[in-house]
Amino acid sequence: MLPEMRYIEGELIPMLRERAGKHEKSAGKQLRQWRGEKGVCCLLLSVTDLPEVSRLPVYNNEEIHYDPEKMFVNELRGALTTALSEGDAVPSVRANVGCGALCTLLGGLKQMFFADKMPWLLEHLSVDQLAALTKESISESPEFARGIEQMKYMKEMLAGTGIRLYPMDLQGPIDMAHLLMGNEFFYALYDDADAVHHALELSLACEIYGMEKCFEVIEPKDYVCHYNGLVLPKETPIKISEDTSTLLSRAHLDEFMVPYTERLLSHFGGGYIHYCGDNRHLYEIVPNLKNNIGLNFGNPERHDPKMTLDKLAEKGQCYYGRFPSISTREHVHLSRQEDGRFNAFITYSCTTDQQARVLDELNETVHSRIP
Repeated sequence: MLPEMRYIEGELIPMLRERAGKHEKSAGKQLRQWRGEKGVCCLLLSVTDLPEVSRLPVYNNEEIHYDPEKMFVNELRGALTTALSEGDAVPSVRANVGCGALCTLLGGLKQMFFADKMPWLLEHLSVDQLAALTKESISESPEFARGIEQMKYMKEMLAGTGIRLYPMDLQGPIDMAHLLMGNEFFYALYDDADAVHHALELSLACEIYGMEKCFEVIEPKDYVCHYNGLVLPKETPIKISEDTSTLLSRAHLDEFMVPYTERLLSHFGGGYIHYCGDNRHLYEIVPNLKNNIGLNFGNPERHDPKMTLDKLAEKGQCYYGRFPSISTREHVHLSRQEDGRFNAFITYSCTTDQQARVLDELNETVHSRIP
């Protein structure tokens, strides 16, 4: 047993259990905002200077994949920043097994682990190797199975604390096909569309299999957590990453991204989209995807806050995150619609002594008359 586990089990877990009711109230508030209740605007607050966090060590990205306690400690450090804060964040942890974990369900692929960065696939499948695979080729790899066991371990450790599990990393079908094929994916877009469609079908099947296994462990009742703060309604429980999609043309997005991402959203009832970078075509497509409920940017500095919030509001969708160019107060102003609804789940980090001011500012702005 790691030495810090005595502190976690003896002091932290009992303290967290005393705050569990607060997280349920926060989850309820987030669900009300998703439902479009007027006058509800959630601030997903995290605190950066907690002594409880500083008492826990940080383990590198390689060693956590071989020791469930070390991965748990790393995840708990993050969860504490919201669990011990005020505001409307709901703390959560995940099996942090990397964006290629679901790829290991096919063809014997394995991720490489690194001390200073996240896991990554350095080997890929050729077009011929992919052609030999079918949906029946999917099998539970040792790496994926380790992730499921990690989830079960953390769920048991955090029972009664209000800190929930969220799913393993879910890439969109485009991102996963790129991971499977490597850079051959980009040549095949032009030279072998059938191979791309086949890779996308396999990706979709792996993603459905993987997420269903995750939800079997999570056992969501009213909501599903994401990224140590956000809550999604149980009926629309997934996050999809479309990072590779930012590199594609409108024609390729329409042919290869839209139908498969819509099928993934439809299978689980819906969810929100994340992507890094900037692609005007993708920006136009995402709010029109069937069963999409929201948007998150990896590079919000590249996007116009008012334009984004207005575009999403037209579709009854929400933005999750923060635009670094504007204040929390401005986030609230821009996300308030004429009928009194708000469509931004605002993330914000601050020190302990700044919390009261930030929350007072938020509440004052939410309930004030906005010109």
